[in-house]
Amino acid sequence: MKTMQSRRHLLRTGLLAGSGLMAAALTQGRVAAEAASGELTEGAQALVRDYMRAFSVPGFQLAFRRGSRILYDGAFGVADRATGQAVTPGSLFRIASDSKAFTAAAVFRLVEAGRLKLDDRVFAADGLLRQYADEGSPREWIHQITVHQLLTHTCGGWSNESNDPMFEERGMDHEQLIRWTLKTHPLQNPPGEKYAYSNFGYCLLGRVIEMVSGERYPESVRQEVLRPARIQDMRIGTHQTAPGEVHYYGQDGENPEGFPVARMDAHGGWIATALDMATFMACLFSPQDNEGAGPILTRDSLKRMTTGSTANPGYACGLAVNREGNAWHSGSLPGTTSLMVHTRSGLAWAAVLNTRSPEREAGQRLDRMLWEIAKGQPGWGA
Repeated sequence: MKTMQSRRHLLRTGLLAGSGLMAAALTQGRVAAEAASGELTEGAQALVRDYMRAFSVPGFQLAFRRGSRILYDGAFGVADRATGQAVTPGSLFRIASDSKAFTAAAVFRLVEAGRLKLDDRVFAADGLLRQYADEGSPREWIHQITVHQLLTHTCGGWSNESNDPMFEERGMDHEQLIRWTLKTHPLQNPPGEKYAYSNFGYCLLGRVIEMVSGERYPESVRQEVLRPARIQDMRIGTHQTAPGEVHYYGQDGENPEGFPVARMDAHGGWIATALDMATFMACLFSPQDNEGAGPILTRDSLKRMTTGSTANPGYACGLAVNREGNAWHSGSLPGTTSLMVHTRSGLAWAAVLNTRSPEREAGQRLDRMLWEIAKGQPGWGA
């Protein structure tokens, strides 16, 4: 199906784009260094507008932070083409797979509280989701899956490369979908041996959070992650437009309303602003940066969360990472493109768009542009 193929391609290129972050950071291009903090240079604004024209972007929102300091929070274009309503810094967007980092942070908060261990098994007879212990195959592999393997996409199956269960059987709720998936999607590999990006694995983590915390997933994340970061307006999206939420525009025949967004909560369901995303990254890395942002995790937890697996050192727990010390995640759905980054120099930024281009280079161009903007701003220290 064309929409699903495009979604998978853009997700892969988005993650790969981040692996070139440092190379992109070395080029300042057309961004002049003349604006004061809190504003973008005219060259940077031109880069954004050029990108929007090149990839038919109606609305674009971006934010940059260093620790407790908001360096820039701004928006371009329209939230709704029909009415001409402008995007504002407070407009809410679907952030797609960037949601995974928030889920991972909530898991680590529960680990810090002593309520969960990363090596806890999920489906074993004494596991966290033991109600499914008699489902799935091969049964011995299913019973081996741990929380950490779900976090690092090394559980042995349920890849988004084909037949992603999160986009099938759209009328099922979480419990029905989990049982159906375990019965119909056998694991391909023993847990822990291979990396395979899994939206369904993060759906399971959402249910683990609910089981351990005793709260619904959104409330638990709000309590454990958003409140320490003082993020107030994030919520799980639905097909009913939330106050302040943008309209989404499909390209190349994509339908932005043709998938179960609310069911995607833990792997791709949050709506937020670019500043929310940049704030999350600044607070998450606060123990490392020591620049005044309210920390979400301890330094030890942050180190564990940002350490890749043996199967894929480039993907940790809800974040892609590289040897240069940068961390990021990208998100992609029909009608949505998002990216959030934290650099080894302590700068955090995010961007979110209310469309997704079918062009192969769109994700990498977005990544390079944001690095170019950051490098060209005086006093930002990118």
